[in-house]
Amino acid sequence: MFGLSKSFYAKVFLLFIVTTLGMYVLNQLLVGRIGGGQMRKVFIERQININLRWAKEPLIEKTDDELKEELLETIHIARPDEVRIFTAIPETSKSYSFNNLPFTEKFQDAKVLIPEPDDDAPQVERAIITFENMEWNATKLITPHKIIVALVNTQAAGRHMEDFLEVRMRTIKQIFPFSLTMSILAAFFVTRKTLAPIKRIQNSLRAVDTRDLTTRVPHQGEDTEFREFIDVFNNMLARLERGFLQASRFSSDAAHELRTPLTIMQGYIERAIFETEPGSKIQIQLRLISDEIERLSSITQKLLLLAQADGGQLKLDFEFINVSDMLGELVEDMGLLEPPITTRGTIQKKILFETDRALLQQLLNNLFTNAVKYNIPEGWIDITAWAEENKLHIRLSNPTDSISEEFASKAFDRFSRGDGAHNRKVDGTGLGLSLCREIAHAHQGELSFDVFDQRIVTVEFTAPLKKSTSSYTS
Repeated sequence: MFGLSKSFYAKVFLLFIVTTLGMYVLNQLLVGRIGGGQMRKVFIERQININLRWAKEPLIEKTDDELKEELLETIHIARPDEVRIFTAIPETSKSYSFNNLPFTEKFQDAKVLIPEPDDDAPQVERAIITFENMEWNATKLITPHKIIVALVNTQAAGRHMEDFLEVRMRTIKQIFPFSLTMSILAAFFVTRKTLAPIKRIQNSLRAVDTRDLTTRVPHQGEDTEFREFIDVFNNMLARLERGFLQASRFSSDAAHELRTPLTIMQGYIERAIFETEPGSKIQIQLRLISDEIERLSSITQKLLLLAQADGGQLKLDFEFINVSDMLGELVEDMGLLEPPITTRGTIQKKILFETDRALLQQLLNNLFTNAVKYNIPEGWIDITAWAEENKLHIRLSNPTDSISEEFASKAFDRFSRGDGAHNRKVDGTGLGLSLCREIAHAHQGELSFDVFDQRIVTVEFTAPLKKSTSSYTS
């Protein structure tokens, strides 16, 4: 349920459903509250209409019963005992009101309430009369030959409203499951139709690659609001592309420019070391300088590769190699270290992997180097490699006392060091893992870094194996 509350699609869908149910409940309340008054108005309008028709007809030969029958037919849903007709012959030049009618004796105890006159039927006078302990809607029509007072019991409208509501509720109960199902389906399709532009924009945004910022989100055929949003996003991409290209070009140009002078400096330093007295103070200082130049050269090479990866220009020369043999050679090299580090784990045999040999060698060298540098005295390195479900897995684990669990979240940040400070206690540039991740991505793979209990570091490289060309056995 918490997941649904985070979904915009679910919110819109539920909004349609709640709105439908809310409108149903509101409709029921309004019909019950307003319907009675509207039904009374309908009765009064029909009663006035029959009076207007009588005003245009000769009524000398019509009896009271005939007039009552016409009134019942016009009212349509009243019972005979809910309708009364009183008639009389008017006297010449005499004005008649509800209080001085010729048959006033019939309303001796009646209470008469005269409402506002009706502008649409000024010749028909209306009143509300209470007699016989009941309330009646009364109309008075005076023609040259007849005075007609028509009474319709107000309970007729209320009774008809109750009958209407009862029939309505029974009908709704029968059709409610069908209506609810149709409402849900309509809400589903309307939601999909309404949010279709968002889905298209989402798919377009997902297609934008951080390595290729030239992609733009199309806005043809979209609504105005979405076109404005897409234009803002495309403009942002354009600015990011310009800044990214400038930064990438600067890193690449700087790395290229630094390689030549560093190589020349390294040559001069090596010559000076050769020409100085062995073991002398000057030779020691020159060797320190040589180490720093070599470190700068390493940084320059890594920055160049990272700049190429950022710009999507990292060139790979793919070939199938035996990863098992490459890892075996690295394990053998571990035995030459002083002091030696114990290696353990299982390397599956004959794992063939399509890769750029130099880049994969650099990735593995960086991972092994880190495992050595951040190890503990008399430590160990666990090396495991296997192929599973057409994927290559290479996992290295080692104990450490120099890395915190918080470092795992920024392990691949450039110039980020695991020793917690940029000191020289542990040699390194902070670029190795960043470069390894870029190499992994170049192989459509991933590189993960985890720290367990602040004591065990595990780095795992995974990449797809081409089923048609891979061949491995246990």
